[in-house]
Amino acid sequence: MRKLLIIIFLITFTTNNMLSQKMFHKGNDFDIFHQYTQWGIQLDGLVYFPAIYDNPNAYSFQSQLATGYKLGLIYNLNINNHFGFKIGALTGLTPAINNFFVLEKNQINTTEDYYHKKGAKYNQFFTNFSFPFLFEYRNFLIDSYIINLNAGIHVERTGTANITENYQNFYNTTVANNGSWDIDLVLKLGWYYQFKPLMMQTNLVYKHRFNNQYEGSYSFTNINGETDINGNYVQKGDYIGISFDFYFRKPSREVEMGCRKNTHSKEVKKRQKQLQKRKEKAKKIQEKKKKKKAKKMREKAKKKWIFW
Repeated sequence: MRKLLIIIFLITFTTNNMLSQKMFHKGNDFDIFHQYTQWGIQLDGLVYFPAIYDNPNAYSFQSQLATGYKLGLIYNLNINNHFGFKIGALTGLTPAINNFFVLEKNQINTTEDYYHKKGAKYNQFFTNFSFPFLFEYRNFLIDSYIINLNAGIHVERTGTANITENYQNFYNTTVANNGSWDIDLVLKLGWYYQFKPLMMQTNLVYKHRFNNQYEGSYSFTNINGETDINGNYVQKGDYIGISFDFYFRKPSREVEMGCRKNTHSKEVKKRQKQLQKRKEKAKKIQEKKKKKKAKKMREKAKKKWIFW
């Protein structure tokens, strides 16, 4: 699943890049942060992959997808029109438990089957932190859109957690993290869209953790006619989601001063010089044509005068 997601990211990026170069305004220039701030606000909506169990078949016991989010500040350092580097600081809610199982009524001496459908329990806000370090590639796609690919790492701090969940004396589970620092792989693919008041960046995001984020244990006991079951599980902390970055428009005076300082890239200046040379060359060619035409008219007039 994870390898497939990475392959999809790379194929999509390559395809879009080829299309943009071949079909849409190949020569257009863009100065992405000329009118907008480099500091922005990032908001991520995330879906975490299920936990992994060592005995998942007992009582239909399974983990489900869980949602979370991150919020914070991001700084986009422009290297040139096509490349940039991002750093930031994010915090948010990270799910630790999201379990499902079924106990039949004859197993627990009740009138109805018991369905355990608990939503994810979360570590507290401002206990988990992420510090992104991402390289960014950008390319002009169509009017107002700039496609981008981000790749890099999140240095992530997972706060101390010890969460317990139970159902009478039949079921019990705990999940914990004693506090850890980890480095995670992050990939993003999306585009910038420029509005007048702000510029929004929208990306699909995938994060792969190399270490387990949460580790837990579970047990089923006192079930009629069944042997007690004990097991362990891990919550890796991998996720996919959608990320929004918002960069706000600079005051008009700052934009005007930026223009005076000639904030265009070297590439833009080079193209401007080439265009100026082509214009001068075309002007010279036009002048030569006019002189040649005038000379022919004079010779024609001279021959006509001699004839008369």
